[in-house]
Order: sequence, then structure tokens, then C-alpha cells
Amino acid sequence: MKKVIDFCRQRYKMLIPIMVVFVLLITVYFLYREYKYDNYKNKKEESVYQYFGGIKNEYTAVVTYNLKNVIVDVNAKNKKIEYDSTPIYYKNNNKIMFPSEMNIVFPLKDGSQFRLYKYSLYEKVDDTDMISMNNKSGYYYHFFLFDGKGLYFFPNEVSLMIDGKEYKKLSPMSYVSMVGGYTLTYYDKDKDISEVLEIEGKKVSIEKEEINLSINLNERKFMVFNKSILLFTPNNLNSLSIDK
Repeated sequence: MKKVIDFCRQRYKMLIPIMVVFVLLITVYFLYREYKYDNYKNKKEESVYQYFGGIKNEYTAVVTYNLKNVIVDVNAKNKKIEYDSTPIYYKNNNKIMFPSEMNIVFPLKDGSQFRLYKYSLYEKVDDTDMISMNNKSGYYYHFFLFDGKGLYFFPNEVSLMIDGKEYKKLSPMSYVSMVGGYTLTYYDKDKDISEVLEIEGKKVSIEKEEINLSINLNERKFMVFNKSILLFTPNNLNSLSIDK
């Protein structure tokens, strides 16, 4: 009997570390499965273009999705692109990706502002404006996007004003970018042209008469119905709620 007890004691001492290792392996396995589910990379190539300094750059973008079909990364194939807030235009449809967080502004809703996460998408669907974020989509009206620094995107036609005079009408899905109060770059989607302007000392604004909207690009604020509202940076805002 004593021999049996001694044998069990010896085996018991060996089993404890084995069982601990076994439990750790199971834990690591399930954690890996969860990580893989959330981050597994499914890649898709898209023909896109961006404008930098007024010059068009066409390339193939490798867009990476996780298993929940949420975009988690984008990189240029066989080309080096330093991504900032410059919109990424899909070549074959009216879809645009924003590679940085953006502020979505609703002037007619008391100037309310919300955050769009990195890699959010804008798409024009049957003359309706759709925003997609984290694999959810919703339709919205009378808004513009702001990166918190100096880039503004407009889903509808607006007028670019310099020193109170209309310099150019910008077609839907165009944008302007103001850097340091010295340089302004605009991109007109319909005409597919971009221009870099020296605007030091000049007052620059965006006007949309239909909704009585005026955006002061120099001071990063806008007027709507005689109410002045300061534009915020995306990181200081609550995220846009998309239910669909």
C-alpha cells in the first residue's frame, strides 16, 4: 500500500506543472483565435488616385479588411505614399476614402459636429450622400467634412471665394486645403483639376447660398443663419452614430 501511495505522490508532483502548462496553452489558443477573428487580414486591390501639390497620382491601393469587413489599413502597391488627410478617390465609381479621422459638420442642425473614424468612406448613391464607417452606412444631408487642420470636403457644389469675390465654383465631391494661411490647394472633382494658390494676406471662404452657409477658412469657423460656430478637431468629438 505504501508503495502505491509513494507512486501517486511522485506522479502528482509531475502532473502539477504539466497541468499548468496545459491550461496556459488552452488560454493562449483561445486568445489567438479571438485576435485572429478581429484582425485577420483580407486584402483587396483598388484603382485609386490622389492629388498632391496639384499633381495627380494614380496607383493601386491595397485595402485591408478584418473578418468583420472593417477597413483596418491601406497601402500603395509598388509605390510610396505618405498618407495624411488627403482624400483617396476610387477611379471607377463615386466613392472616396478618408485615410484620417474627420469632423462631419451639419450646419443646419445647430452646427452639430461629430467624428468620423479613420478609413471612413463617402459615396454618392443615386444623388444621395452616404457615409460608411466600421461596416455601417447611413444617408445624410447638408454636411461637410473637416480634418481639424485645414482640409475641407464638400459633397455638394460650393463657391470658393477670395477677398469676397467668387474665384471658382467647385463641383460636388471636391475639396480645398489651406496650409499655414499662405497656400490654398483645391481639387475640382468634375473637371478633375487641382490648383495651388498663394493666398497670403487674403480672406478665403466657402459659400453655399442655398443654405446661407459661409465657412471662414482663415479662422476655421462658419456662419449659418447669422450664427458663428467654431470648427473642432475630430479627436474632441463624439463619433457619428450610424445604425444601419
